[in-house]
Amino acid sequence: MPASACLRILLDLSDEKLAKLDALGPLVTKVTRAFLEGRWPAPRRYTTLTPYSFMLTDPNADALDIARLEKLAAELQTRLFGSSEAGDVTLLLHNGDDEATARFVTMDHATLKKVTQEPGQAAPFSGKLLKISTAASADTSLGWEAIEFKGARIPDSSGPGWPAAVFHGVYYRVSQGFVGSGVSAIMPSGMDYNLFGGADQLPGENAIDFDMRCIDVAAARLAGPPMTGALFMPVCFSAVMRPATREIYEAGLQKLPPEKRFQLVAVVYDVPRLPARHTYSHLHDLLDPHFAQLDLQISDPGFDLELVPAGAINTVTLRLPEGGEMVRSAAIRRFFEKRPIFKRQNVGAAFTNVRTKAELEACLRPPIAYVSGRGVCSPLTQPVGNLPCPESRLPLIGSL
Repeated sequence: MPASACLRILLDLSDEKLAKLDALGPLVTKVTRAFLEGRWPAPRRYTTLTPYSFMLTDPNADALDIARLEKLAAELQTRLFGSSEAGDVTLLLHNGDDEATARFVTMDHATLKKVTQEPGQAAPFSGKLLKISTAASADTSLGWEAIEFKGARIPDSSGPGWPAAVFHGVYYRVSQGFVGSGVSAIMPSGMDYNLFGGADQLPGENAIDFDMRCIDVAAARLAGPPMTGALFMPVCFSAVMRPATREIYEAGLQKLPPEKRFQLVAVVYDVPRLPARHTYSHLHDLLDPHFAQLDLQISDPGFDLELVPAGAINTVTLRLPEGGEMVRSAAIRRFFEKRPIFKRQNVGAAFTNVRTKAELEACLRPPIAYVSGRGVCSPLTQPVGNLPCPESRLPLIGSL
């Protein structure tokens, strides 16, 4: 297994203040990714988990070089914040198993600060943590402090035999509340692929393994105590339509309990720009017995919806593109221009990869039914279920 560790940037700000600083998260992500491109070169890899969390992986090492990571993180701290005394900044390097990493990544700022600043605090994750801080009480040389956690479970946030996963809340504009969660299984490498961020967070060549692990997560959750809300499940279009790999999906889908079909939504991603019309009927025939709804996730706002046969899918979700505010706003406007087609086809419309308050406000109007992304809900350690939530209280921040 490749060596990996999770780098998390912890600011001396409350989650409420962080939620109001729309531009801060994307800015931290942009600067950190640019820094890692040069300082963590291939074959090493990094993955953006949240705006403030990054998974560092070295496929050619059994263990990461801690001295190298210390230097890397100290340089990153200077790159991000210089010598500013506007607020304390802490960089955390976590090394633990898949479940512990998922908990560490999704833990809210306030709780994480408490368990790293007050010795003896019970932490909802286990593993080793290296901490460096600009706080006045820290060593003037910014030396690293090693902390080891035995961990303490958050009640009801996991269960025996449940695979490690992160969940992404899906908000329904019409009912003013969350209706369920997207499932993102944590991979053995620690990678947190998901369908609710940018294109770089899609599983790519690991799509089949990711989809099958998400099925395992859903099957385990649905077999446990009764839960509310829907689970939005990833299904790779190219993999499920390829005869050589379709059988893998056919076998995997049998794990989903048929009596819980009403709680399952298939999110079909990796959709080509111009799929053949007949593929939709094949897709519907394969997925409809297992899912109550079929969602087609696209990346091109100009996607020709008129090629989709009536009744083949229930919703179409546009994943907002990478780029500046103008690029993303233009994609939102172009998607809205398809209102007549959505109405004529009787298909619901949705956005994902929504990041800021401004984008959220632009998206929450007819005909859009669903929105998701970190500007709607932070990654969670358990499904959000059915949860009323006025638009004014978005995004939902925390580790449920």
